[in-house]
Amino acid sequence: MPLDTLAPRPRDLMLVDLDCFYVSVERVRDPTLRGRPVIVGGVPGERGVVASASYEARAHGVHAGMPLHEAARRCPRDTVFLHGDHAAYLAASRRVLDVLGRFSPRVEALSPDEALLDLAGCERHHRSWLDAAAAVHRAVRTDTGLDVSIGIGGTRAVARIALALAKPGGVLEVRRGEEAAFLADLPLAYLPGVGGKTQTALERFNVRTIGDLAAVPESILETTFGRTGATLSRRARGLDAELDASDVGPRTAITRTISRETSFAHDTHAPDLVDGMLSYLAQRACRALRDEGLRARAVEVRLRYADFQTAALRRRLPEASDRDEDVLTLVRALWPLVWQRRVRLRLVGVTLHGLERKAGGQLDLLATIDGSRHLDAAVDAIRDRHGFGALVRGRAIDLLPRLASDQAGFRLRTPSCSR
Repeated sequence: MPLDTLAPRPRDLMLVDLDCFYVSVERVRDPTLRGRPVIVGGVPGERGVVASASYEARAHGVHAGMPLHEAARRCPRDTVFLHGDHAAYLAASRRVLDVLGRFSPRVEALSPDEALLDLAGCERHHRSWLDAAAAVHRAVRTDTGLDVSIGIGGTRAVARIALALAKPGGVLEVRRGEEAAFLADLPLAYLPGVGGKTQTALERFNVRTIGDLAAVPESILETTFGRTGATLSRRARGLDAELDASDVGPRTAITRTISRETSFAHDTHAPDLVDGMLSYLAQRACRALRDEGLRARAVEVRLRYADFQTAALRRRLPEASDRDEDVLTLVRALWPLVWQRRVRLRLVGVTLHGLERKAGGQLDLLATIDGSRHLDAAVDAIRDRHGFGALVRGRAIDLLPRLASDQAGFRLRTPSCSR
């Protein structure tokens, strides 16, 4: 169906973003961090990048993805560097989603720090959407101690642009019918889908604002940029593009892959450390697989050398599986085949491919013979009650004298991968 024939129902969408999420969670846990420059991701002298930076740190040019050593060079001496705690961030994210569920039956988690609410049908509960946003602010702050920024608009793209302009800690509503006027004078970079290359190409035609883009006939943009051009044309006019018009709600699509990887504190040539780390990462990936009710058909092992060259190898499992034993057996067979150079390693990772849903209600006739499924279930139950770090399995035991651990598991150098 051509994009021009789409006739989406009128919508009011609220996009909620947790400001400086990781930093904000750390400040709730330790109020003495308030008002100070804080960086989550690691400490100076370690390899790694910034995962989150407070506005006080951003004032010195620090941003997510910046190497820690560069962040340390730019920031004042009183900057606080933290490794981060993924388990705490995930718990905080879930608490916020619980709060948002009071305001709309249709809530979609876009990421741990961002969620979209469809406000249709909620009109009688609020005098205006600004009142609703104020109520969301109060409820999130009361229940979690965290602050949010909110953008309200009739499409996902407009709500996202409103959110960007509302940060930090503000609210911006773009009312229906006012989208084109709101967007007209904004730079192209604000429009979702306009990357650096697209912006450069448009500027060659003297298209520099969203209003300029809206004035270009959609047929010309589609001829020049393909389907992306048609999508950008509709977004520039404040209309739903095909990809934006989906209903708001929990995602039901199957995750394409599940991966876990981490960098070592120091480049290594120790096979037992590599074997143990890959075993641990594979176990975490398998647990995520079971949590989502999926099975994998293939396993990939990825290694990065000290000189930043990367090598990877993927193999299919004999049959789709969610069992630790099946994945670990293949991982242990693969990594010696991947590590072919006499060069130290800086990063290792495991990725599960070919994910599919488990057959509902189907009995595993071999379960009574092969106890690995029961063992996984028992281990999962222990970790659910006492934390992932309560039990160490397989070759991951070799990590015990090398890495610190807590209830959440081993403290890896890449906080986002300590899952």
